[in-house]
Amino acid sequence: MTYDVIIIGGGQAGLALGFSLKQKNIPFVILDENEQTGMSWRKRYDSLRLFTPGSYSQLHGFHLKGDPKGFPDKNEIADYLAAFKIQNELPVHREKVIRLTQNERKQFLVTTPNKIYTAKQVVIATGAFHNPCVPKVHDGTAGFEIHASKYQNPSQIPNGNVLIVGAGNTGVQIASELSKTHQVTLSQSKPMKRVPQNIAGRSLFWWLETFRIGRAKPYSFVGKMLYLRIMYSFKCHYFTLIKVNRFN
Repeated sequence: MTYDVIIIGGGQAGLALGFSLKQKNIPFVILDENEQTGMSWRKRYDSLRLFTPGSYSQLHGFHLKGDPKGFPDKNEIADYLAAFKIQNELPVHREKVIRLTQNERKQFLVTTPNKIYTAKQVVIATGAFHNPCVPKVHDGTAGFEIHASKYQNPSQIPNGNVLIVGAGNTGVQIASELSKTHQVTLSQSKPMKRVPQNIAGRSLFWWLETFRIGRAKPYSFVGKMLYLRIMYSFKCHYFTLIKVNRFN
């Protein structure tokens, strides 16, 4: 079947785009490899919470349950995305895309294990950094190593001093959790920059919205600075590694 648009990835970006296309009556389909909408969130570590308040974590005005000033956990977001899909009757097919090509008519051919979809346009909404990259820092003295993508909770971590390499949001959250049961060292290549969640009683994101910082053009000075900061945060998350020295 031929669609005007095929969206690869059924997370928040894919669902938000699907909503907009449906509003404009543009034929589309969303292809996602997960067995349920929101499943990629459920697979992450148990204590994960967003650092954006609930009121700033919503799609197209669809209400997120709970305290609008609170910070949703991973299951609340997974439930929210599943409800958003159902409420808006978005066509999400459980298909893993294995190839994307074009034919002689410049149509996109999206190949899955079960069929080939055809589209005039394709949007990649899968996010980045799916394959964990573990730096070669093992020196033979650590008795245990685990990448953040495999971490679920402190019960996985044996007794001993813990070194967490990478101090993005993931590294900081895991370090905070493990500090209750272990001696933890948090390592980062550059000094950490702490940004307050609230300023003068208002959420940081309220200020960003009020001064339209979040709407800065990509090539403006502010836009470039935000891009560099976001990419640096992604890099820190991508390389988060937990090492335990069991001999101390």
